[in-house]
Amino acid sequence: MKNNRIGLILVGSMLAVIALVVTLLLQRQQAEHAEQVRVQGLGMVRSLAALPLAVLAPGTGQPGVLESILAYRDNPDFAYAAVTGADGRSLAEVASAGVLVPPSAPLTLTGFAERAIPAGQNGRAIREFHGPLASADARTQVRIGYFEPRTPFDMKDLPFYALIALAMFLLVPLIYLVIKREMAPLAALGDQLRSVATQAASHASAATTVGDSDADVRGLASKLNRYIDQASTRIRELEQESVASMASGRLLEYGSNKMQAVLQCLPDGLLVLDPAGEVTFATGKIEPLLGVPVADVLSQPVEAWCRDPELRAMLARFKGAGLDTRSQMTIEFNPAGVPDKRLWATAQALLGHSMGYGTLVVLRDATREHLARQAGNDFVAHAAHELKSPLNVIGMYGEMLADVGEDDPAVRVEAINVIQDEVERMNSLVNNLLNVSKLEMGSMRPERHRVKLDDLLRDAWQQARTRAESKGIRLELQVARELAAVSVDKDLFRIALNNLLNNAIKYNQSGGNVVLAADEGDADVVIAVRDSGIGMSAEDTARVTEKFYRVRETGTEQRGGHGLGLYLTNQIIELHHGRLTIESELGHGSVFAIHLKKMPALVDGGQVL
Repeated sequence: MKNNRIGLILVGSMLAVIALVVTLLLQRQQAEHAEQVRVQGLGMVRSLAALPLAVLAPGTGQPGVLESILAYRDNPDFAYAAVTGADGRSLAEVASAGVLVPPSAPLTLTGFAERAIPAGQNGRAIREFHGPLASADARTQVRIGYFEPRTPFDMKDLPFYALIALAMFLLVPLIYLVIKREMAPLAALGDQLRSVATQAASHASAATTVGDSDADVRGLASKLNRYIDQASTRIRELEQESVASMASGRLLEYGSNKMQAVLQCLPDGLLVLDPAGEVTFATGKIEPLLGVPVADVLSQPVEAWCRDPELRAMLARFKGAGLDTRSQMTIEFNPAGVPDKRLWATAQALLGHSMGYGTLVVLRDATREHLARQAGNDFVAHAAHELKSPLNVIGMYGEMLADVGEDDPAVRVEAINVIQDEVERMNSLVNNLLNVSKLEMGSMRPERHRVKLDDLLRDAWQQARTRAESKGIRLELQVARELAAVSVDKDLFRIALNNLLNNAIKYNQSGGNVVLAADEGDADVVIAVRDSGIGMSAEDTARVTEKFYRVRETGTEQRGGHGLGLYLTNQIIELHHGRLTIESELGHGSVFAIHLKKMPALVDGGQVL
């Protein structure tokens, strides 16, 4: 239907073009004919005006030039020729059959001229050319008239017009074929638009499908406009969806990065294995715990990077979806890559929605707990030994007193002294245990007061001097009388001083010396306990203030100890906002220094106290 309509439009358009061309050609022919008549008429008038009047108008019965014009006229539209006198009377005239010569018109100032005579008695309009006769009165004129052509169409031009019409008409099928060929892609485009619009309508709730109401270019343009509208609407929807998706993606990415950061900040190492047993996630704490680079853990199978048989066995148990994956498992081992550590590895299957997502393995550094547990066990054994030894001694000397009675006063005095020493030894151990318990429970709160430090140091020196002399050790006091006052809890601080002095005496040799000194600086007071004892290695110096830690003794004499004295001393000093420094060299003695802040001096009546 569309092609037939285009063909009809082309035929009608071509006929209109042919008619327009023929009309233009006829008009052009008419204009050329009129110009030819004008040139011929004016030329003939000028020629006749140059002739004598006697030649133009001879006497009666004699032929003249005008009759020759009528006899030999070469223009079928010739109407008449006349010579008119000054009074308007015709001196001579010739006319075609049925033509009446109209009256003359006055001459114009320009001489030769033309005028149009409307159709009247002659039935046709006439174009007249006239001019003055040169050989007669100036008002005598020569007149020649020609009929206005009824139609400019000349039959001799018919083949030419027909050829033009045929040539133009033959262009119709050529143009039709060209248009049809050029319209084919447009038709295909229309089909594609219809298909795409249908698909777009299925995605948009308010979309309008592209119809087939118009099958021409106008319809195609309408389809294209509707499709562009739909495409614009769909693009806006997609942009909104894209923005929403981008926001959701960034939110998820932020949540994922946040979760990654949280997991990476955990003090424990994390491993996530897929159901096949391959590591899919590992935190950076894995490397210092296992001694294996994280890149190797993520890129190699478990058998390649795991050098610990206990850990491999546990991971193998959680491989797959067996029943064992529903239970939690914890092992403790020393990693081969970091042999000085003790780790706890806990594996738990990741289950959800009736399916397994893999295994979560948490690696925790249990070195401190292991050492504390080991130290606790050693402490229990040592404390039991420390309590058992005094009890055995007390029991032995009790039996001695029962057997000897009052017979030997020297034995009785010795037994009483030994029993008293062992009771003090047991009392010291029990007090240290109670004080450590109070520290760890947070119930030990120092009651700090302004204390004269020199008096406190002299009391501690006086109490320790008896024990030092009994072991043959010289105890010296190097304290000035006018030391600055400090804010301390006297009872707790005395415990710290006694522990330092007892350690200096205990780990010294007979004949050695211990010095209790105090120096005052610009902002603090330094209390130092120096001894000439066995000293400590750098490793022991760094750990000697840890709970339950005991210095390794290499000599034959084992002095014993429960590993709580220096720990308790350090905690008490920290409660007083001070610090304890230790300098020691193995075999050359040690220096324990307490640094305390001075209190501002009091002013009383203009005197500084």
